[in-house]
Amino acid sequence: MQTLKKLYRATYAGENVITQLTYSNNEWLPTTEYVSNQVFNTFTTGQAIAIGNGETRKGFDLAHITNHRGGILAKNKLQSYGCNALYRDFTPDFLIAVGDTIIKEIAESKYTQDHIVYATGEHILAYPNEFYLIPQNVSYDAGALAVYMACFDGHKKVFLMGYDGYHGVGPVNNVYKDTNGYPHSSEHHDETFWNLTLTSIIKTYSDVEFISVMPTRGWYASDAFIRLVNFRQIDFRDFILEADIG
Repeated sequence: MQTLKKLYRATYAGENVITQLTYSNNEWLPTTEYVSNQVFNTFTTGQAIAIGNGETRKGFDLAHITNHRGGILAKNKLQSYGCNALYRDFTPDFLIAVGDTIIKEIAESKYTQDHIVYATGEHILAYPNEFYLIPQNVSYDAGALAVYMACFDGHKKVFLMGYDGYHGVGPVNNVYKDTNGYPHSSEHHDETFWNLTLTSIIKTYSDVEFISVMPTRGWYASDAFIRLVNFRQIDFRDFILEADIG
């Protein structure tokens, strides 16, 4: 798994991305291309929400996120970071896409023409002028990357909703599991890898508070997260109160 550095948008100019590998004299020689930062998220609020596609989020109307005012001067308005097919039902401030099938779908939908969608270097090259590079070109799952981008933009409180796959072993629990491009419920995700990627982000950004939002406060949470001092779990009601949804 790639090692994550604690970087922030405010000091990020861009980076080199490997575009080709050539084997010569018993070694691989990389050809790189510099990709500059093209997203300037200067309006960073006090809190953000990363929205996964776990079925638990069906119990919460995401329209509340769209209509969230965030108090005086919108200083606590929730900026939203979504995963993959979320764009079909909800338009987050930023979308993170991982996987050939969903990347192709998003590109062909023309969603990228009016919205910021992050992807890895290989997809940046495959679909020129469609996607924005995930800083550090991290090849994590979309859920972890959505959380990472919220931290990268400087948010100090990040709510996680619909992150079912990080909390239990079992069939894929995805609202889009029976649609084109997504696993069927009988298939299993790699919970171990997902836990490692999200844990890595929570530990790296130790000054950020991570709050899992589930239907009930007693919903199962993996020990991998419970033992982290900057992680806690709340229910929908507590989320409405804490994030000032209304």
